[in-house]
Amino acid sequence: MKNALAILFCFASIVAIGQNNDYAINLGAYVPDQIENVPASAKKMLINKLGQLVTANGISDNQYNSRFIITPNIVVATKEIMPTAPVKVVLVLDVTLYIGDGISGTLYASETFNVKGVGTTETKAYMQALKRLKPKNEAMQDFIARGKDKIIDYYNTNCSQIQKEASILENSGQVEEALGLMLGIPASSSCFEKSERKTKALYIKAANRDCKMRLTEAQAIWSANQDIEAANEAARILSSVLPEAECFSQVKALFSKIETRAKELQDRDWNYKLKVLDATKSYYDSAFEVSMARAKNQPSTVMYNVRGWY
Repeated sequence: MKNALAILFCFASIVAIGQNNDYAINLGAYVPDQIENVPASAKKMLINKLGQLVTANGISDNQYNSRFIITPNIVVATKEIMPTAPVKVVLVLDVTLYIGDGISGTLYASETFNVKGVGTTETKAYMQALKRLKPKNEAMQDFIARGKDKIIDYYNTNCSQIQKEASILENSGQVEEALGLMLGIPASSSCFEKSERKTKALYIKAANRDCKMRLTEAQAIWSANQDIEAANEAARILSSVLPEAECFSQVKALFSKIETRAKELQDRDWNYKLKVLDATKSYYDSAFEVSMARAKNQPSTVMYNVRGWY
């Protein structure tokens, strides 16, 4: 079960990290469907607001299935209908935010913020109140810092177990999942440096495997039909192969053959190009790019355990 959970979250954990290039910790905004009486449009805004709060405080906003979550509970403290023209709704909300491990159900930090909103509708009043959650508020900064410290503690404490889980995934053929799990380790944890060698080895292994798969796929397409549509499709596949992969020389040879034929088949320029090595980019950055693309295709089926938080 633990390994299955690792698979669910490994790709999600790398997404926002890759966007920051600092290998920071990441946190997913989670607003349960059953959150009480919050209008749908205000709920959508709340998810975005939570993301803004964490990114402004040095944590990456994970838009996918993050293991660690920030989640709210909202209680209407007071509600007034003002007999003005137009009528105004005045809401005072107690917004309690929670940070924790959404898989184990461990709560790390919580804080309640009292905010007021006024609008011509209840939804507008909600949205006005939620806008008053400020990332630079001292209590907000302290709350997020406490959660961040706990997440780093998780990686420090469980480093050996995470590495072990990655090895199990790798040995069962789930190389990309193993890589994703390792890429989720934040640089600010003591586990990061301990894991670099293994992470890089997994990246190369994943790149080699991906190269072989894409090369085989492109060869099959080109062998079946050598028209411009096949050339475009095969080139699209080859253009995503990482230049670090062992079979990249074969990719270049096939691409060159297809490119020559494509130019014979059409007068206009052919825009496909192979990836090239970027000396300014670390293997981590390259690995993130690959894993981000994969993460976007992963199903969002996570059921979070927040029992006892609210």
